[in-house]
Amino acid sequence: MMSENRKGVIWNTLGSGMFAANSVLLLLIVSRLFGVAAVGDFGIAFTTAQILYIIGLFGINHFQMTDYAEQYSFASYRTAKWITTAAMICGCLVLFFFGGNTPQQAWLLLLLTLYMAIHSFAELYQSRFFQQNRLDLCGKSLFYRTFFSLCCFAILSATIHNLYIASAGMVLTNLVTMYIWSFCPSKAMGAENRMGKKGQLLLLFQTTIPLAVSLFLMNVMANLSKYVVNYYESNTVQGYFNILFLPTQVINLLSGFVFKPLLNQYGVAAGEKDFSRFQKLYGRHLLFIAGLTVLFCLGGCLIGTQVLGFFYAADLSPYRLELFLTILSGGFIAAGSMSYYLLVMLRKQMWIFLNYAVNIGIGIAVSVVLVQNFSILGGALSIVISQALLFLGSAAILVFFLRRSANG
Repeated sequence: MMSENRKGVIWNTLGSGMFAANSVLLLLIVSRLFGVAAVGDFGIAFTTAQILYIIGLFGINHFQMTDYAEQYSFASYRTAKWITTAAMICGCLVLFFFGGNTPQQAWLLLLLTLYMAIHSFAELYQSRFFQQNRLDLCGKSLFYRTFFSLCCFAILSATIHNLYIASAGMVLTNLVTMYIWSFCPSKAMGAENRMGKKGQLLLLFQTTIPLAVSLFLMNVMANLSKYVVNYYESNTVQGYFNILFLPTQVINLLSGFVFKPLLNQYGVAAGEKDFSRFQKLYGRHLLFIAGLTVLFCLGGCLIGTQVLGFFYAADLSPYRLELFLTILSGGFIAAGSMSYYLLVMLRKQMWIFLNYAVNIGIGIAVSVVLVQNFSILGGALSIVISQALLFLGSAAILVFFLRRSANG
């Protein structure tokens, strides 16, 4: 009989893997059935929907996941989720009417934002499962919702050949599967019946605002070059850039497989004030990410453009250097993401915010200058520079507090 812990790790891995691969597979379907130019429109709309998704999350899910002592009630988290998801949709409507998008990008943005809004609300339940150490329920919810939504999108795209109908079908499928694999298991656990304490909601928002702003800036910076390329170049060039950008997510995904199931170990070390052990765990995971990045960079140089070109039906042979750089940036994104989680665990929200606030200005300036002068190559260079600076800032803050705590 498989142990509950092992089953949880397997399902969490499957769920995280499916969700991380989702954008890769969606763009593959779009590229194969609608062409590279459609990838440009769909890719930039999906990127914006994912950034609006951060408003829906508002950093609350990461806080809820690590709220092992249940400082805040489930009811408080649920009410906060209704507010943040509504804010996410309002932000989409503003961009829909006043964002300067093409009609194709605007309608895709609306549909894909609704799809991501359901993901945002489902995070309420997934974080609850994670908090209760039910990684199996967390993984099942994420896997089945993403898998069936993707299947619906693929079937409608292939049969009806309409990108908007396929996206609408994906929204409806995500809503139905959220009810089955998120809401129902949560209700069975009794979470829906727990009432919140007065004043918790305001305190929760005050606590998570720095996280929300930091997460928003993190995702803007990770995708900044896409927007600059979209502004200065055609949707076809944007399509090529979106395809080249995809391998960065694989490194982040694989590092997450190792890192997220071990969050409890970091939590135990922090709770016992064993900061030496905490720092050793951090160092090992950084080495793992570095090794993974080197491996993927070598693979990208040797066969990367051929493999991506085959799957996405696009000639990527002129972009070997650009692919190497985007893969390299994936290593910095993964290391920065891990550092972010650990700083959240140590409740250093304001330091996270300061790191992103300082680097966003640098990232914008670097992206605009490099894309204007070097097009796709400039976009790839700007990702490496901005993500390296973000990671170095996060790592410096984390090591500083760990050493100060260990010495104190």
